[in-house]
Amino acid sequence: MIARQRAAQKIEKKLMAIALGLLLGLPGVARADVAFNFTTIDVPGADSTAANANSPNAIAGEYDDAGGITHGFILRRGVFTTFNASAPGDVVSSTIINGINAPGQLAGTYTGSSRLHAFFCGQGACGQSVTTLDPPNSIRSQGGFLNAQGQVVGTYRTPDNHRHGFLWSHGAFIMTPFNVPGNDPLQGTVAFGINDPGQIVGDYVDTNGFRHGFLLSQGAYTTLDPPGSTFTVAEGINNAGVIVGVYFDADGQHGFVLSNGVYTKVDVPGSTATAINSINAQGQIVGSYDDENHPPNTHGFVGTPAD
Repeated sequence: MIARQRAAQKIEKKLMAIALGLLLGLPGVARADVAFNFTTIDVPGADSTAANANSPNAIAGEYDDAGGITHGFILRRGVFTTFNASAPGDVVSSTIINGINAPGQLAGTYTGSSRLHAFFCGQGACGQSVTTLDPPNSIRSQGGFLNAQGQVVGTYRTPDNHRHGFLWSHGAFIMTPFNVPGNDPLQGTVAFGINDPGQIVGDYVDTNGFRHGFLLSQGAYTTLDPPGSTFTVAEGINNAGVIVGVYFDADGQHGFVLSNGVYTKVDVPGSTATAINSINAQGQIVGSYDDENHPPNTHGFVGTPAD
């Protein structure tokens, strides 16, 4: 399984109960029916595809080629463009795009000769030569989403192997590190999504070993768990405060949408596992799903609200 739920495993990837604020209300246990029209996204010739990010103008993500090499991709106006990060003085073996904003700037992760690095790329002008984002004292880092201001969130490990969230803005690491209060001293905190108002979502592991989603808004952390969840990762948040992600329950793996305090379970029809990785201003969601083949194939998707 690839995509940002796999990214939770790749960073080694996918508290306090505080009110979410006016944009969200309090998370409830009700189930709302939110209908989407789904379209599969498969990069031509790819062995697997995951859509990790969407803006009002484009979709971005990752795909594995027939040789098992991971590349980034951008889908704009029906055209796929491969993106392989280039970093001066380093040999890049794989690229994942985890964020694309309205101006077309990118964020993600590349594998260098000795470690994982988060990266930022300004729209068009950077070509595929990226700005490496390694927080001070990091031994590996991973880039998440970025907002219209070009602020990037992500995660890094310090030499004690503790995970921390980071926020990078215009050449400087700010509010770095940040951690959900009471997180596990090693598994720590993972940051995935950010919107234009600066709200951040991700996941953390508590001291009992359970993974939960979180929202960081105006300095306050709120834990996010869909009803029945045994494992939750909050992946993305749009400017309206709608949060999306992935969770596991007794029936398997599902996507979720949290809007106005209500969680909605989302499963791509015919899938055996669904993850939602991003939501744009129009309410369109993107992510990945596993089909019913044995072994399953992984596909990207875009879901457009039916109404």
